[in-house]
Parts: sequence; C-alpha cells; structure tokens
Amino acid sequence: MLLTIFSMISIDTWSSATWLGYGLLASLVVALALSSQRWLLLYLFGGMAYWLAVEVIQGLLATWPMLATLSEWHSYVIAMGISWLPLGAWVLYRALRYDDVSQTVQQQRELEAARYIEHTPVYDDDYQPRFH
Repeated sequence: MLLTIFSMISIDTWSSATWLGYGLLASLVVALALSSQRWLLLYLFGGMAYWLAVEVIQGLLATWPMLATLSEWHSYVIAMGISWLPLGAWVLYRALRYDDVSQTVQQQRELEAARYIEHTPVYDDDYQPRFH
C-alpha cells in the first residue's frame, strides 16, 4: 500500500524533482493548516480515510477464495460499491424521515392557518365605522 502513496520506499533514490514535489506538497499543507481555510484539510484527511477504507475492503475481497479470481480493477470497483452502501442507506433514511417530517410540518401549518384570520378585522355586531 505504501507503493501507492510513495513512488519509491527508499529515500536515497529520490531525485531532486521528487524532493521538490513532496516538499511543495508538505509546505502547502502546512500553509493551509495555518490559514483561515484549514477546514479544507478535513476534506483532504477524509478522502485519505475513505481510500484507506476502500483499500481495506479490497484487501479483504482479495483474500476470499471465491473472489480471488477477479482482477484488481474489479475488486476495487466492488470495494467502492460496498463502501457506498452506508451512504445509500443514510440517504434513504433521510429521504424517508424528511417525508415524515414534511407531513408533520404541513399539518402544523394547516392548523395555524385555520386559526389565523388573514386581513379580516374582528368587530362586534353593533360596530358602526365612522368615516368623516
């Protein structure tokens, strides 16, 4: 897995371009951490954690004898599909919950509208308006 992060494990074989690239990357991450936009680092680390989870799922799929015949690409696609299942379940839950909440809110609005007499003044029966 480290080979997917670094091009080579051995630091002595890094070229000056590799040192420059990783140095710029590290300095940009530090600059971002010190800026007011540091919340963007959460997206960066969240993406890393997501891909680590996909790697773990793909590794588990590769150990199953039934799925070991799949190519690496196919196992990554299946791992990403499995990783999207919790997101799909959450979206479905929110959609069903929002439907219930919206019916409740709609009933409450109808009840309030029934109580509210819009732009109609309430007068006594013997009220005589005076227009001078």
